[in-house]
Amino acid sequence: MQLDQYSNALITLTQSVGTAAYYQNLKNFLATIITFDELLILQFNRAANTRLLYRYATDGNEDSLSGEESWKYLTRLYVLDPFYRLFADKNRSGFFQLSEIAPDEFATSYSHYFNFLNVVDELGYLFPTDNDRCFHIDISRFGDAQPFSAADKALLSQLYQPLQNLSSMHLTKLDDTGINNDSNVENVLVNFGREILTKKEYQVCQLLLQGHSTKAIAAIMAIGYETVKMHKKNIYGKTFLSSQSELLALFIDILQQEPLANDVDHLLIYVSDQ
Repeated sequence: MQLDQYSNALITLTQSVGTAAYYQNLKNFLATIITFDELLILQFNRAANTRLLYRYATDGNEDSLSGEESWKYLTRLYVLDPFYRLFADKNRSGFFQLSEIAPDEFATSYSHYFNFLNVVDELGYLFPTDNDRCFHIDISRFGDAQPFSAADKALLSQLYQPLQNLSSMHLTKLDDTGINNDSNVENVLVNFGREILTKKEYQVCQLLLQGHSTKAIAAIMAIGYETVKMHKKNIYGKTFLSSQSELLALFIDILQQEPLANDVDHLLIYVSDQ
């Protein structure tokens, strides 16, 4: 990191608060500290689709997420993104590494759906702006790149508060709530299994969808390993499914439906149709 480049980039970033150049300058500032293959700036919203505010990538497709899989993420699959869930479930703010916050079987469970990304390492900031919205900066390395080093993460972690302050000022000055399509994807997840499963089975089902293993679910719920296995067996018996991967595939298939009915248990609807 060149100190003069860092200082100049920080001055430029600060001066661009409230302007259309802010996101580009934020990328330029971070690029004086670390190298990355992609930087996304997203707005999470519990009641609306995730909004892409800015994208930089070495693939040349800046300011856009290309392809059907990326569209699915922004309109549907974001609901199971560990960064989004950390905000939606716990209203957390801070600097995080994906491998530290993701459920223990997330990579395995979702490799089929997100293998087009080929992510080697992923870091992210979460800046909740109100009860329903969160400003998210996502930094990734792909392919043959090396994971972010401990020094990289330490530097970025120290920037959490300054970047939160600048981004909050930017959003306030810009006063840009954005045109965001209303979404009930979060509602679909929350109600999935609520009517057909017992309370404990429902909790296990929700954790399975997020990518937790049997061992992890037992620890989270403070119940025995065999008890979790029993709940899983009951879930699969009631739903005519046989595995966590089939449960996940069913949920993702339901997410692709148009329109998505609100305040209903889509798992119950599925079972009733069998």
